[in-house]
Amino acid sequence: MMSKKDRASHNNSCYWSADGTHLPEIQPHTKIKHQVLGDYTQRWVETLTGHGKYGVRTVTLVDGFCGGGMYTDGNQLWEGSSLRMIRKVEEGLRNVQERKPYQELDVKFIFIDNDPDHTACLNLQLKNAGFENYIESGKCEIITGNFHEKLDYCLHRIIERKGHSFFFLDPFGLDITPEIVKKIIDLGRSEVLFNHMLSGLVRILGRRDDPIYQNFLKEFGVDDYYNNIPDSKDFQHRQGYLRDQVLKLFREKGNAQILHTFALIKDRQSVYYYLIHASSNATALSVMKDTTWLQNNLEYQFHYGVYGIGYRTYDDLVKNFRIFDVNKQNREYCVNRLNEQLIKFIYENDNISFNFKELFNKTLQENPATKLMYVDAVNYLLDDGEILVMRNGKITTSRSIQPKDIIMKAKHKQTILFNDYGVKPVNRREKKHHKKATKKTNSVVSDSKQLNLFDRLTGD
Repeated sequence: MMSKKDRASHNNSCYWSADGTHLPEIQPHTKIKHQVLGDYTQRWVETLTGHGKYGVRTVTLVDGFCGGGMYTDGNQLWEGSSLRMIRKVEEGLRNVQERKPYQELDVKFIFIDNDPDHTACLNLQLKNAGFENYIESGKCEIITGNFHEKLDYCLHRIIERKGHSFFFLDPFGLDITPEIVKKIIDLGRSEVLFNHMLSGLVRILGRRDDPIYQNFLKEFGVDDYYNNIPDSKDFQHRQGYLRDQVLKLFREKGNAQILHTFALIKDRQSVYYYLIHASSNATALSVMKDTTWLQNNLEYQFHYGVYGIGYRTYDDLVKNFRIFDVNKQNREYCVNRLNEQLIKFIYENDNISFNFKELFNKTLQENPATKLMYVDAVNYLLDDGEILVMRNGKITTSRSIQPKDIIMKAKHKQTILFNDYGVKPVNRREKKHHKKATKKTNSVVSDSKQLNLFDRLTGD
């Protein structure tokens, strides 16, 4: 084991001194990861507490690899995951209390790190940030120890407290196994956002004949996966295959039926690691999609599997400078691809009636589209005459799609031709409809309006 001095000099990105005099420098991809975590934590609290007259009143949040709580960012400081979680929970609750002043929330934070210097530093940073009351009241529990050994304690505390729970797991390697995810998901009303170091796994897979790595792969649960990785020269199919196997692994062995990935990329041809969100609730996935779209900066290389959405670091962006609006192009392209996916699904299930909520839930994991994009896509198909929308037993042309609206194939029109690769693009609608819908898709929607949309569309 390296000494503290050696760790500080060898790996500036993962060591905090107990007195806070040494803090690691924040990396670009870590900043984006923290942004995703913070934004989602706030939306998570707003969704849970904001629904109905009396929302959820008990939540537990666990940061299993918390570090020391603070980074340097040039000449400034950057708050780490633990401080960020506390701030965003407070902010989300305040937003709900503006319209529901009586809403209460019993919240507990459990922060774990294996290094005593890190937990000492975190304790100091919490006090410096004005969160000393969290420590004194027991609302924040800082534990020095191995997360794997402390997981059962966390699960017991959550079961004891009841309510909802959220885990953030960001280790410096491949420490999050499907078994860990399964234990969290099996709690019910629990979800986890974790770091899956894909680049490290690929390196190990390249040495799978070595007995040491064979044992690791078996313990990790991937001995029956990743057997046909495409050549590295075919990077799109390679990344698509690797992502598909990640999802298959955690679905089958982690019991995580609803998954969403956000790619962190250092170059144009490989994913450094994925942030993976696992839950058992479609609303949670919808909220996470809205969150990750805010941090996406990839041009849309989308075939429903390669990158989807993600973040590529600044250095690569400089080398590949673009003059077009990535956000606008991505959203337009995503809705166009969603049109194709939805009409294919509707035509293939012609004898089955689906309302909008069912259509959304059944296709949710096959694309990165948000609910607002789904509404736009349905309106596009309605404009093109590809579908009919029934409301209360009558055909409607309303563009305000409701959860119980029945979506069905137009009886006498089928312009979509199917093949092994999907579908041909639908006919483009009139420019006025395209401009109107695009404007709607690209508009900024307030959190309160998004929250109302979650309630209206899911009915959860």
